[in-house]
Order: sequence, then structure tokens, then C-alpha cells
Amino acid sequence: MSAKQGQVVANGAFQLFGERRRDEIGDLLTDIFGRDDVTALGADWRGIVYFTLDDDSELSSDTVVGFDASSGSSGPLTSVDEVLDAVRTGDIAEAVDVASFDAWRTATGQRSIDMGDCVPPSVFEFMGGDPAERSTEPQDLITFIAVAAALVGRMEALGVEPGDEIPDEVFDETRWQ
Repeated sequence: MSAKQGQVVANGAFQLFGERRRDEIGDLLTDIFGRDDVTALGADWRGIVYFTLDDDSELSSDTVVGFDASSGSSGPLTSVDEVLDAVRTGDIAEAVDVASFDAWRTATGQRSIDMGDCVPPSVFEFMGGDPAERSTEPQDLITFIAVAAALVGRMEALGVEPGDEIPDEVFDETRWQ
């Protein structure tokens, strides 16, 4: 596939973004992290996105950072060259837990997932979900990340702390319009 369209590895277990998807995910991450130096690289089947930061005093601009919207965790992982090499060799599949992805595909009868889709936990981890309990249908990656960010923002606005019961107001759309 061309760089414009991207590349899917191991039936969608890892997706190296093309230009359009890179821009879309990069814009979303820019909004979430409040910084304008984000360059999206790819994502895996679990909804973890991989990106670089072009202007960070603590990280080299070729350091790949992972962000898991379900748990809210993020951190540096490896270099862009190592990711691209792993994509070329197919080794990226092992790094993104292709065995669990294949088990999910077998259990659900899905042959693959498309570029821009993911299989997030049934319930966000930051809301008490178990990462081993996955959605039975692929979901749009952008929607998954945006919903997670919106819910985290609402919980922060309401002063919800980790371990607190999640108030119904978090889900009241009229309150957040």
C-alpha cells in the first residue's frame, strides 16, 4: 500500500497510518494533549495509538509514544525506525499481542479489522473495565478515543477521583451541551 493509504499488518492487528488517517488522529491527539507537535504514526487492534512529539525537551523527535485511551496511560516505547522495521518484518504483530487478537477473531468470526478500526475493552479501563473483555465488534478508532477523552473530561469536571463511583451526570448529554 502507498504511504498515502497506509499499511495493515496481521489482519489489522497493527495499522501504519497513511497521510489522511495520520492527520485525523494527529488532530485528535493535539486536542487531547493540548500540544501542537503531535505526529500520529499508527495504532493497534486494542485502540492504542502510536505517535511522536516533534518539540519535547525530554524525548527525541523519533521516539514513539503509546497512548491507551481506555486506561489513560501513555509513555515512550521505541524509535520510529524500530517500528518501521518491525512493520517490514511483520514482528510488530507480536509486539501488539497478535495471539490475543487471533483469539478474538476466532471467537467472533471476524476475519480482520479495517484501517481505522479497533477492538477496545467492552468498558473503558478507567471506568473499571477489564482489558481482557473486548467488544465483539470493531469500532471506529477516532470515535473510541474521542468518547474516552470526553468521559475523562466530564469526570474531571465533576471532581471524580480514581475509585469513586461514577455519577450519572457523566452520561447526561444535556448537561454537557
